[in-house]
Amino acid sequence: MDYILKNMHFIVTHVPIALLIFSFVFDLIALIFKKRDWHSAGMLCMVVGALGAIAAVMTGPSPWRNPLVVPHEMYARITMFLTILLAIIRVGLLIWKKLELGRNPIYLVGALAAVILVSYTGHLGGQMVHRPMTGEGPGAGQGPGQGAGQGPGQGAGPGAGAPSAAPAK
Repeated sequence: MDYILKNMHFIVTHVPIALLIFSFVFDLIALIFKKRDWHSAGMLCMVVGALGAIAAVMTGPSPWRNPLVVPHEMYARITMFLTILLAIIRVGLLIWKKLELGRNPIYLVGALAAVILVSYTGHLGGQMVHRPMTGEGPGAGQGPGQGAGQGPGQGAGPGAGAPSAAPAK
C-alpha cells in the first residue's frame, strides 16, 4: 500500500492525458458525422479528465527532485485550470440552457489547447522519468539495470553497463 501512495502521481497521470485527448476526438467525430451521442462521450471524457487533472496535480512530485518539475508543474496547473473551466462551462450550459457546447468552434479551440497543454506537460514529465536514448540498437545509452524489462536495481549481471567494443569501420 505504501508503494501505491508514493507512486500515486505516476498511476493517475495518464487519466487526464487519455481522456482529454479522447474528449476532443469524440467531439470532432460528432461534428463530422453528426452523431449527438458522441458529444455526450466527449463531455463525459472532459469532466472525468478534469477530475483526473486535479488528482495528477495534487499528487505531483516535489520540486527538489528534478529541475524540470517547475515548468512541468506550471503547465500541469494551467492544464488543470483550463479543463476545469471547460468542464464547468460545458456542463453548466447543458444544464441551464440545454445547449450542447461540443460543436462550438470556440469551445473546440479551447479543447484543442487543453490537448496541446496536457501533451506538452506529459512530455516534460516523461523527460524527467525516462533517460534519453543515444547510440544505436536496442538498449543503447541505458545504464545498468535499465535495459528492456529491467527496472531500477535489477542489474543485468557482471559487466552490466560496461562499455562494449565498437565495431571497426
